[in-house]
Amino acid sequence: MIGGIKMALVKRLLNGGWKNKRSLFLRLIFYFMIRKIIPIMLAVLFITSTVACADKVQLPKTGQTTKYAAGDDGDLRKGAAWRGPRFAVSNDCVTDNLTGLMWSKNGNMPNGTKTWQEALDYVASLNSRGGVCGYTDWRLPNVNELESLVNAEKSDTATWLNTQGFTNAQAGNYWSSSTYASDMDGGALVVGMDDSSVGGIYKSYNYYVWPVRAGQSKSLGNSVIWQTGQTTKYVAGDDGDIRKGTTWPSPRFTDKGNQMVKDNLTGLLWTKDANAPGPSACGTGTKKKWPQALDYVACLNKNNYLGHNDWRLPNRKELFSLVDRSKYKPALPTGHPFINVQQASNYWSSSTNANHTVLAWYVNMVTGYMFSETKSFFLNYVWPVRAGQ
Repeated sequence: MIGGIKMALVKRLLNGGWKNKRSLFLRLIFYFMIRKIIPIMLAVLFITSTVACADKVQLPKTGQTTKYAAGDDGDLRKGAAWRGPRFAVSNDCVTDNLTGLMWSKNGNMPNGTKTWQEALDYVASLNSRGGVCGYTDWRLPNVNELESLVNAEKSDTATWLNTQGFTNAQAGNYWSSSTYASDMDGGALVVGMDDSSVGGIYKSYNYYVWPVRAGQSKSLGNSVIWQTGQTTKYVAGDDGDIRKGTTWPSPRFTDKGNQMVKDNLTGLLWTKDANAPGPSACGTGTKKKWPQALDYVACLNKNNYLGHNDWRLPNRKELFSLVDRSKYKPALPTGHPFINVQQASNYWSSSTNANHTVLAWYVNMVTGYMFSETKSFFLNYVWPVRAGQ
């Protein structure tokens, strides 16, 4: 269509069809603009709009609805809302209406635990034997997919899942297909369906297996499951081999030049300084107990830090989203623009551990692990976040 318009204009120019004739020189300049400059401008606009819209994910809410303190996860409840019902059962499969992933209804299909390699082999065998629900593209979930099942409001995710249409979900660790970056050959990541933790363990240990497949795509307009960052294949069927999830944009982060950094994957805006920046009155640059971490963010807002008053302590999913599973010490993407990332300790999230409410979740930036510590005792780092545009 554009080509036809251009040719019509060119013919009119060369035939001198304008009411007010211009010089041949001016007509040639205009012809050049139509042939060269305008197509380039259109292409740039198309590419820019595509990059801006592609790949951005909507992080979902953690599920936490109980408020334990002002400004915490249960108070603010940030993230994409869960669809109701959250899960849809179809024969021996369950589709997660939030993520679009399809899981086996039985949370313990092998009827026991397996080593990591045995878990991968089991899923491959499942496909070769006809699969489940007529599908033969089942796989071991990566760590982001497995963590997506966690409901931060519940003290035992497995018990909750068994009320949502699943059967036989086990209150224990489940294998992910993701290898632990600091111990490439010996460790893989697990998610605890009892305590909701994420950590690494030797691949020779025995844990539960829960097959998953792609199911519906883009349930929220954009898939809420993103790639882990792992690109190295260690064995067939692992995370680095399959690389499921939304592709990261390039660049992953943009330094806004105003002491803020935008994550182009999630749209979140983080402080460039990862060690409690801000006015000295807020107690900047120091580790804090969890209640003081919330007070510190409230102080940033009171002082309109960097021109904004909507800073918050990130919830567990927001903090978790920063991690690159191919990296270690820090577990952040290569080339990130942040400064003062504290590699020797943990970063508080705003999410409480529902199993023991005196504990709050943290992410360790050395390993990318997610565990919990006593709110009123342990001193951890603080990294403020706010919603992007």
